[in-house]
Amino acid sequence: MPKSALDNPLILPILGLLAEQPRHPYAVFAELRRRYPYLQVRNATVYTLLETLRAFRWIDTEKDEDRDALRVTSAGAAALAERVEGEVRGGDLTGGPSFMAALAYLSIMPPSRAALALHAHATAIADEARRLQGVLDGANAPEVHMIEVHYLLTRLQHDRQWLTATASRRYASS
Repeated sequence: MPKSALDNPLILPILGLLAEQPRHPYAVFAELRRRYPYLQVRNATVYTLLETLRAFRWIDTEKDEDRDALRVTSAGAAALAERVEGEVRGGDLTGGPSFMAALAYLSIMPPSRAALALHAHATAIADEARRLQGVLDGANAPEVHMIEVHYLLTRLQHDRQWLTATASRRYASS
C-alpha cells in the first residue's frame, strides 16, 4: 500500500486521461477500467484519488453542460510529465503496469526528452541482460533449472531492441 495517495500507481493514468480531455469522475473510472484491465481499479479508490489530486491542485473542475468535468491543471500536467519521465527512465525493467501506463503518455514530454528516456531505459535493460547472462554462464545448470532466467533474458533483449528502435524512429528526428 502506498504511503501517500500520490504514490498510488493509478495517479499517472488518471492524470493522463484528464490531460487527454476533461472528463466527469465516473468517466475517469470507466475509462481506467476499459483501458487498463490489468490494474486494480476500484470506484472508491478512484474517487479518493480524484479528491487528492484536487487538493494538490493537479486537477480542477470546469462546467460541462449541467455537470462538473475534471481537467488537468498546468501543475498536474507538469507532474504527469515528471512521472512519465521517471517511470520510463527508471521504472520496472520487466515492463510492469506502471511502466506501461507511462509509455501511454510519453507524448506529454518533448520528443528529445522522450528519446533520451527511452534510450536510458534500453541501457538499463542491456545492463540487466548482461548481468543475467553472467548468472546463466556461471550457473552450470540445465536450462530447465533456470528457465525463468532464460525467459526473462529473451524478453529483456526484445524490449531493449523495441525501445531503441522506437526512440530512433519516432523521436530522434524531432
